[in-house]
Amino acid sequence: MKYSFTLLAGLYCLTALGVCAQTNGIPKIQFDETVYDFGATSQVTTVSGIFHFKNTGDGILKVDPPKPSCGCTAAQVMPDTLPPGTTGIIPFTLNLGFNRGTLVKHITVHSNDPLTPEVSLTITVDYTPLYNLDPLAISPNIAFGVTETNATTTLTRTDGKPLQIVRLEPSQPWIKATVEPGGGPDATNAQIHVTVQRDGPPHRFNEYVRIYTASDSNSPASSIYLYGEVLGEVSVIPESLYWSVTDSGNAGTPQTQATQRISIRSASGQPIELKNPQSTIKGLKVELLPLEAGKEYELVARLDNVPASTVSGNVSFETSVATQPRIEVPVIVNVFKP
Repeated sequence: MKYSFTLLAGLYCLTALGVCAQTNGIPKIQFDETVYDFGATSQVTTVSGIFHFKNTGDGILKVDPPKPSCGCTAAQVMPDTLPPGTTGIIPFTLNLGFNRGTLVKHITVHSNDPLTPEVSLTITVDYTPLYNLDPLAISPNIAFGVTETNATTTLTRTDGKPLQIVRLEPSQPWIKATVEPGGGPDATNAQIHVTVQRDGPPHRFNEYVRIYTASDSNSPASSIYLYGEVLGEVSVIPESLYWSVTDSGNAGTPQTQATQRISIRSASGQPIELKNPQSTIKGLKVELLPLEAGKEYELVARLDNVPASTVSGNVSFETSVATQPRIEVPVIVNVFKP
């Protein structure tokens, strides 16, 4: 009995020493490859792959959840805790969407490896979508006094088969879309005309037109993205303000100046009155200056104090125009820390 007890005690000590060795050891993460290149790919909506890694150290490796560089990529780690000498994987899926050309995405992996606490994995794919839209987005602006505006884009099926558009679905009733007649049933491309109509008071918009083809009438083959503005009686140029500064407080660099100006005009030629300029950003002072009585003003925005970090907000003013009683101009102050 005394011999058995001594043997068990010895085994316990050896086991404890092994655990201590792993606990006090140094983990090391090593990937087989850090770049996954799919090459030329087409006629798919997603691509998937797996990064393989191993704990080549003598301590327990713990891996945090992977962080993709964009929402189009999903990734996970299996398992997240690895004893020395064991292997793990990071499977991923990249949603290609309606993009085209060479795509480069990244996955950041953090672990308790003291020498390499962060590893960047790269995914590349040269993607040609089955349906190629050119241009992919259009920006129609409706000037004051104009009821509608038009734009055209071309959809091409890249595998040489007939395109066969069956329907177009705009996101708003004031957007109309039609396919140019002609080309025949075997045509691989078609022009799509989009008309945006004035509807309601002046406003900015971000909308789309879904395109459906005979090969899959339940899912859109592509989408035309529309972003623009229905302009009113008051014209504002530029439509936004941007500062790029350092936290040293110097806003006057060759690229930017501490003071920026906005030109405000009456698009109809009728007299307008502006008042009560305001800023939502601390340290940004605004002032309205009349240039031509009732027809043209200048809003002067001066960045007197640089914020501690990047901020966004707006400057605004009130008008005498019923359809545009208050106008806001977006502002971004991008602060770089040296």
